[in-house]
Parts: sequence; structure tokens; C-alpha cells
Amino acid sequence: MKGLIFVFAMILVLGSCKETTKNLMPGISGKINQVLIIADKNLWDGNVGDTIKAFFGQEQDGLPQAEPVFDVLNLPEMYFDKNMKGHRNVLQVVISPSIDSAYVQYVDSPWAKTQKYIKIAAPDKKTFFKLFDENKLTILGTYAKAERDRLVAIYKKTADSHIFNLFKNKYDILLYCPTGYYVNKDTTNFVWMSSETTKNSKGIIFFTEKYEHESQFNNVIILDRVNEELQKYIPGPRKDSYMALDLEVPYTAVQYQYNGHYAILFRGLWTVVNDFMAGPYELNVVLDQEHQRVIYMMGYVYYPNEEKRDMMKQVDAVLNTMVIDFKDKKEVKK
Repeated sequence: MKGLIFVFAMILVLGSCKETTKNLMPGISGKINQVLIIADKNLWDGNVGDTIKAFFGQEQDGLPQAEPVFDVLNLPEMYFDKNMKGHRNVLQVVISPSIDSAYVQYVDSPWAKTQKYIKIAAPDKKTFFKLFDENKLTILGTYAKAERDRLVAIYKKTADSHIFNLFKNKYDILLYCPTGYYVNKDTTNFVWMSSETTKNSKGIIFFTEKYEHESQFNNVIILDRVNEELQKYIPGPRKDSYMALDLEVPYTAVQYQYNGHYAILFRGLWTVVNDFMAGPYELNVVLDQEHQRVIYMMGYVYYPNEEKRDMMKQVDAVLNTMVIDFKDKKEVKK
């Protein structure tokens, strides 16, 4: 019996040590939306590096000007020391004839909290290109989700209590909107919030309607419906001016599951009718079957003549803090 108690005690101690070790890990380093590529110069300066740069450098959709999905930074393996091993997103490329079997390895937080480390090992370049092509979308998705999750975790800790309680009590939704956002308009079923500086603006627009027919998820009907609400509630700076989705420019629309709920994600450009303001937007249209309603949650950015990718990622993260199904109905943020 004493032996069993000793073993049980040791399990608790070891488990506690593991948790303590995890908590003592340093935080990540590096700029947001950046991937550190560990590859020697002969690879980086050739077609291997060109392939990686072209893939991560593809244009982020939904922006008015060309910006890459991710920025990349190269570092030869000999310089990948303790000062660099804490980078938020690491992709290591090793090509050597000594490698018997090619592989792609995914590791969470090897040297820093929330870190994503991926290694591609291949015996030759031909095998690398095949492996990279087969896994590149998963690799990109891993880094993109990690960046969003990091922001969501921060926003949940810094959520504005007034906005949180407004959505919970009035709309039966949890929304972790960070401090710095203020409610500009709150009507029966419409909320407009924004975070303003002298140089730029980020905004969140929310409204709902009763779900009656599947035609409500027709792309054209959705965009027209949103424009009705924008014209009604979001005025522009000049007389007779108002916000609108720009239907004259291309947009993307993707069907997917938002935490188990049928949804469509739109990305495109908004404009101000009778004025010159414009910028990118992201729109989530989600079917809430339990409450028989359609939820419209839109984020936008205004930052004239400047890059907007990172700000849109911040808005995207706010949209993705929304929780429709939650158990603790009594939760209130103070």
C-alpha cells in the first residue's frame, strides 16, 4: 500500500513539474504574421527559397493593395541559437542525402509558449518540392490559426466588460471585444462599435434577423441585406453619405463551419457613397439554429495609404471570439 501511495505521489509531482516547466517557458518573439525560415544560404538563394517565398508571399485576399499572406525571414541553421529559437512561427528545411525517409514534422511550443515549429526533411530537392506542395496549405493554415488563436487569447483577457455584457445579456452571445472599442450605435438588433485613432479606424458591425428560408444565405441577398443596414445606420462624414459594401469590385465568399454552425465568410472592400473613404472588410454570416436567427458579424479597417493586413487580422480575431453556444449563462465580466 505504501508503494502505491509513493507511486501516486510521484505521478502528482512529475505532473506538477511538467506543468511548471510549461508555465516557465518564455513567450514568443518575432513580428506577427512572420515566418522564420531555417534554411542554409545555398537553399534560400536557389529555387527552394524562391518556392517558399512565392508561396508565403502570395497576396492576402480582401485587401485594396497587394500585401503578402505572411512575411518571411531567413536564417541559416548555424545561427539558429537560443536567441532565435523563440520565434513565433518556425519552418526548418533540411535537404541532405543522409535522410533516409522524407517527412514533415509539426511540433507545438518546443522553445516558447504558443510557438509553431514545422520541419521538412528530404533527401533531395525533387522530394522536397513534392513534399512541400502536398503540405503547404496545411502549413499555412497552421501558422494562420496560431496567429488568430494568440490574438483571441489576448482579447479574452482584455475584453471590454460593457461590450461583453451587452452582447451576452441582449443577444445571448459571448463576444470578447478588447478594450479600446466603443459602442457608437445600439438599436433593437444592430450594434456598431469602433476603435479610433487620429490615423486609422477599426470597426465591428453586428445585426441579426429571423431565419425563415435558405435563400437568406444567397450571396447577392446577403450583400444587399448588409447594404440596407449600413445605409440606415452608418453615416459618412458628408451630407447624404453612408457606408456600403463595394459591389463593383471582386469579393470572395467561402462556406464553412463556424464552431459547428453553417456560415459564409465574405472578404472584399467597403466604400462610402458620396465620399472618398474606403477599405477592406470581413463578414461572417452564421446560422444560429437554436435561436432560429441569422447572425451578421462584420469587421472593417480604415487606414488610407497604409498597409492594412495586420489590422484586418486583429479584426478577424475579434469576429472569431464570438461564442453562440455557451453553458455558463450567469457569466458576467467585471
